[in-house]
Amino acid sequence: MQLPYIKYLETLVIGRLSPSIIHDKLLQVNLTLPLPAVQVVYDALSAQQPEYFNDYSIPIDMDWLLELEIDKMFGYLFKVEVPSGTLGIKGAFNVTEDPLMYRLITSLALARITNEDIELIINGKYNISYAAEDIQEFLHYFFNVKDWDLAEKKEYVETIDDKQLKNSYKLALKGDKDYLIWKLGAAPDKSFDTMLRDMMTDSYFNFKEQSRANPDTAQRWGTLAIRLTDRLDKLEKDTEDKKNLFEEVSFKIKELVGEEDKKRHLSEIQNG
Repeated sequence: MQLPYIKYLETLVIGRLSPSIIHDKLLQVNLTLPLPAVQVVYDALSAQQPEYFNDYSIPIDMDWLLELEIDKMFGYLFKVEVPSGTLGIKGAFNVTEDPLMYRLITSLALARITNEDIELIINGKYNISYAAEDIQEFLHYFFNVKDWDLAEKKEYVETIDDKQLKNSYKLALKGDKDYLIWKLGAAPDKSFDTMLRDMMTDSYFNFKEQSRANPDTAQRWGTLAIRLTDRLDKLEKDTEDKKNLFEEVSFKIKELVGEEDKKRHLSEIQNG
């Protein structure tokens, strides 16, 4: 079975922690995994770099971290300077401790809503204190399902014990994005693009309200308003492209139908 937190698990393993300590570390962020499963990941990674795992005086291979895409988490956990820095990792851990945000973000991810849209929904409707990087890193290290197919998602959902979380996940798998967002309480009776427009308006007025009293908060709202505007522009372009494609296909279908009618008409005349 696929693990959405495999990148976090790989980081712990490459940190050369024992399987039992890794098991405890997972429990600290409300994740459980049997020790034999931890050992499987440990064996797979140690086979790639046996000298590193056998000799603790050998430093980590930075290229290996980059290849595995776990450099930021490794730098954060093991106090190692990495080129990418560690921005967003602390916020990612905060999400694991926030039940409401965890449920929202993971449900949206299972519904194949893009990381960009998840960030906008969370910041615009719920919690401006979560930076885009926080949500990005959470989705990378703790709930990475972007390459999963439907069968893999269903298999994972069946392992969830939390009833409320499981119900949200099953709803997410049905694929109705607008209904899911409404059911999660993020956008009552609104389509996705309408919700984005309302969020943009709220962000703009929050920016104006906070611009003098709290410049830092105002800047966050202003940045969010700009990102929402860009997303709406993209959404409108996608809609227009789809409309143009639909019109083009419709025209071609009408042409083909017209040709078939002409052939049929000629055939009837000839046979008559």
